Amino acid sequence: MEHMQSVIISDQSHKDSSDTHEIVQVNFFDDVDAVDIRKTKWLLNKYTDLIDVIKNYEYSLQQLENGMAAYDLLSAEGSVAKRVSGQELTADVTANAVLLKDQRHVNYKFYQFLTNNIKFAINNMRDKHEGLIAKLLFLDGMKYLKAQQYLEKGYRKDIPPISATTFADKRRRVIVNIANSLKTNRTLDFVTIDYGRGRNQEGEIGLRMPEVN
Repeated sequence: MEHMQSVIISDQSHKDSSDTHEIVQVNFFDDVDAVDIRKTKWLLNKYTDLIDVIKNYEYSLQQLENGMAAYDLLSAEGSVAKRVSGQELTADVTANAVLLKDQRHVNYKFYQFLTNNIKFAINNMRDKHEGLIAKLLFLDGMKYLKAQQYLEKGYRKDIPPISATTFADKRRRVIVNIANSLKTNRTLDFVTIDYGRGRNQEGEIGLRMPEVN
């Protein structure tokens, strides 16, 4: 059973909206629209955050396997437990640790699914410049200007340098290609935009998370 859970919420700024419009203008896939582009950009910008969660969870499991008591694990991750449950965990520590671990394992597998699909889309780009741009900006989390300068100066001998204008054009094509890949394999279905009462008129973006029964 699944439910709607918004995480890592963010509003769309005017600058972001303009960027999405420019990307849509270079779109060459009939079934990819502005909403798909916006969802893709949001997901790409969260990639490094999701990888951090994955690594932290794997470290916690390793510590548990190395003999760390459930109580110590729960204490070390108390802030996470409170965010998951929305309340203090004060009852049976061992039982709560198990519940926490179950929910986090579902999230862990879900984040793996998301990040693996993003990596697949990026690693299968045919254009060398676009592949490198995607890797620098999204997998490595490099700032736009730094990545642009990296491509301008031609640090990679196998990839000729390109201008700032060409970099901007290819970045747009990168996002369109990734959006098409993530829409095709249904990854974008898990990214939701909430236009409910009290929300920004552009809506707030989150993830539709699986729930432990």
